[in-house]
Amino acid sequence: MYKKNVKWITVAILLTFLLALVGCGGAGETAGENGNGEESVVEEPRTDLIWGATQDPDTLDPRLTTSAYSGEVLELIFNSLIYPDENLVMQFDLATGMETPDDTTYIFTLREDVKWHDGEPFTARDVVFTYEAILDENFGSPHRSRTSVNSVEALDEYTVKFTTENPNAAAWTSLRRFIVPAHLAPSEPYDGEEGSFGFNPVGTGPYKLTQWIPNNIITLERNDDYFEGPAILETIVRREIPEHETRYAELLAGNIDLAPPPERELDILNDNPDFTVVISPTLNYFPIAINHAYEGSDVLNDVRIRQALNYAIDKESIVKHIWPTASVMHNPIMAGTWAYDDDATYKYAYNPEKAKELLAEAGYSDGLTVSITMSNSSENVELGEMLRSYYAEVGIELQADTMEFSSALEKILNGDYQLYHMGSTGMYDPHDFMGRFINGTGTTAYNNPEFNVLVEEAVTIIDDQDARKALYSQAQKVMTEDAYNVPLRNSQVFMAWNKDFVYDYNYVIRSRSLKDAYWK
Repeated sequence: MYKKNVKWITVAILLTFLLALVGCGGAGETAGENGNGEESVVEEPRTDLIWGATQDPDTLDPRLTTSAYSGEVLELIFNSLIYPDENLVMQFDLATGMETPDDTTYIFTLREDVKWHDGEPFTARDVVFTYEAILDENFGSPHRSRTSVNSVEALDEYTVKFTTENPNAAAWTSLRRFIVPAHLAPSEPYDGEEGSFGFNPVGTGPYKLTQWIPNNIITLERNDDYFEGPAILETIVRREIPEHETRYAELLAGNIDLAPPPERELDILNDNPDFTVVISPTLNYFPIAINHAYEGSDVLNDVRIRQALNYAIDKESIVKHIWPTASVMHNPIMAGTWAYDDDATYKYAYNPEKAKELLAEAGYSDGLTVSITMSNSSENVELGEMLRSYYAEVGIELQADTMEFSSALEKILNGDYQLYHMGSTGMYDPHDFMGRFINGTGTTAYNNPEFNVLVEEAVTIIDDQDARKALYSQAQKVMTEDAYNVPLRNSQVFMAWNKDFVYDYNYVIRSRSLKDAYWK
């Protein structure tokens, strides 16, 4: 017999999150007499964790990746100046304080007790080095277009100054990049093969990387000299198990302790007294994205084609079938956040006849062929089948190009795709959502002059949220009527673990809180 506890955690600022935590209590052995009058043995709590993950990182150089799978490992190896806590409130990490003498200047005081995993001291030089690489176009960081910093300067060994070209309400989201060591990390572009920094990173975080066998195992060992004190767990082994059912079976069998379960098994797992299950809403955005600058084909530059791609599919049916806990999206700003405007957002209801009319108007009454790039997860394979069926009905032949996640991400970042399905994560300010679509700098190369002006003006407004919201409302109208892409879904994330493991997990802090996790 067990008691099910439901805990609701509220996350405010952009959105009120509801996080359902279903937990099961369990008592460990204590010293005392057993039924035979003999002294019982005290069972020492475990100090290791076996973590079942869905995908391998593409690199562990934080300057060169936007992958959430890399991010969940990087959070244990590296630190940033600041980071958002579970309430999206800025907390200091490598910094101890921040001054803003004007609307374009941010001066950070740094901790003086931090060492890199190799024993070298952390200083302002490392911060300057990291951001200069990110801002260097030749270095090729995907964070460059998302980093609203104009310059970075070390004022002394433990003080660093950032400036922005204009006032920027979202600047704080640019100041949470992981910092790399200037004495070890490359400053020039490089391949991340074995032996490189991206394969053997050195950070300041609570764990050190000791082993990475690609597409198999990552082993992390505790950093006993961590500046906040050593973590409780001594070892974390992260096993890549991409197949949902295999990962679920391993979790049930006790071969792994922590893993994201299959969405369709959540109800069953919730009722299993041996596990704690967390279901956390997110600010993730998963579209069928359109490449507006695909080399060798301008068919997607015709707004009628883009609108047809939207009208041709039943988004509600697709999302409900493949991702039962997800919700349909109509633009990149999440419904329920302060910047979202439902009235300004044009919604493409399922209308295959309208799609056919638009294709005919655009000169494609005989149909056309497009391809979609995505990872080869079971959900994406199923998505490809459903999309192919819907699009075939209106005369569009869809070719699904599925592959291992890191390969798909590389193609997308290189612009080598027509359509893609992959999520955007780590977005906390409206500009994080909208800024990815201005001036052709994002992965979709969307470039609408009217939209650009609205979004660029909105982010310069520091202290008038209503004025920002009015501009974002106009921007949402422009981009959705222009069919900037095919918005699809906002996901939830799920995590389950052994009931005897104590872990404070949610979408924002993710694996960062493993530092304080422990076994009963």
